[in-house]
Amino acid sequence: MTRLLLVSGRYLLENPYRELRLKTLFEERGIEVVFALPSRQLNAYGYTEDVRDDPVFQRAGAVWLETVQDYGRHLRHCDTVLFGSWKSYGPLAEMARAAGKPVVNSNTTSGLDHWPHGVDYACVKGPFSKRQMLYFQEKLPGPGNLSEDQIIITGSIIHEHYHQEEGAQPVSLSREAFCKHYRLDPSHPIVALFPKGIGSFEKKIAAWFPDWPDAKRAAYNQWFLDKYTQICRAIREARCNLIIKMHPSAYAAYLTRTDQEYAYWQQFPWARTLAPEHTYACYQCAACGVGISTHSSLDLGYFNKPFIYVDSDQIEPPPAVPFHINHLCSLPLGPSSHWDRGPLESVNPWFPSWLGYFSRVEDLPGLLNEQVQRPIAADDRQRFIDEFWHKADGQAGERIVDFVADYIESWGSSKRIYAALKSTVKRLYTALRYRFLKALTRVFSTKSSRTPRT
Repeated sequence: MTRLLLVSGRYLLENPYRELRLKTLFEERGIEVVFALPSRQLNAYGYTEDVRDDPVFQRAGAVWLETVQDYGRHLRHCDTVLFGSWKSYGPLAEMARAAGKPVVNSNTTSGLDHWPHGVDYACVKGPFSKRQMLYFQEKLPGPGNLSEDQIIITGSIIHEHYHQEEGAQPVSLSREAFCKHYRLDPSHPIVALFPKGIGSFEKKIAAWFPDWPDAKRAAYNQWFLDKYTQICRAIREARCNLIIKMHPSAYAAYLTRTDQEYAYWQQFPWARTLAPEHTYACYQCAACGVGISTHSSLDLGYFNKPFIYVDSDQIEPPPAVPFHINHLCSLPLGPSSHWDRGPLESVNPWFPSWLGYFSRVEDLPGLLNEQVQRPIAADDRQRFIDEFWHKADGQAGERIVDFVADYIESWGSSKRIYAALKSTVKRLYTALRYRFLKALTRVFSTKSSRTPRT
């Protein structure tokens, strides 16, 4: 039986068991799976120590990878490796390839990040992700060297759930129950703000702008904090319920502390901070999402909800190539509100095209009261899904597993064919060498018998 080492990509409290769905699907195909949880030593966005005792992971037989040596030990006993894409997995992928194992990664998170380092094939979200990966390989050193044929569009499993065990699925709440839990007024719309991680964002500014003085970096960070304050006040002015959906890095304590992230948002008493287990209830209950530089419009669009970017053109993005990719998008740039009547191409350098609107912060209350309850046009939603998600059918896991299983089989067949050819060539070489030496011996023997004696 083929044994696959499945290495989780990131620790996401919003949907922590999503990759166990892949494990189940592989097992249904007759492939044994070793599901591995990387520690923070192997992956800065990996799993915290307390997850080792998680009963769902324990019952699924998950193994803990504390060190590279742990990974190497499990690698020796597996035939192939599938990674959830993460930037630090390049050396692990190279180890697998050096050991003669087929290596693939797949998209198991939201956002636009996907690192192909060292894999044979990458399973990506959608056509935009494929163009982005090829562009990065052309413009940046070291992101990979995959051909178009090695980048497979499957969709992402970030919004697919593990159903093999009761309690592993996200909490389901009706809008009435959601409002009651968060003490919201059910007669008013629910608006979700999607900020960047307060602590992690501040740390990243130094890497984004290494030549800036500290004072300029601090002013850059403060601009975002002040704008979040203005947005929170505008949502209150619109008499909408405000939910703060913190960045996944805040929940997972990646480059920040979760308690400090929660504490920051308490300065807005009319806002409610979302618990990560209620993320999917929020997607269902919210009228719209709001943000500045976030990629969360991806998720709102997946769930057929509009997103409003606010003043996102008033602050410059970092100069690095990954922040300048809007030209790769096949959709009209900007909000879908203007796709068919003069696209707003320059209002958002942070994200190319989305379902919803763009607003100045002073205009946000009026926009919230006038537009967000209107349904998204079905054609616009389909165009968005096609570009960024490939499909929103809940079957990305099946497509990933089908591709990987077929690749393993073809790789194994190729290996067997190669081995058979190598064996055949060796036998032919041995036989021909034997005949050649035998013939050579006869020639010399004949020559010797014909040589006259002196």
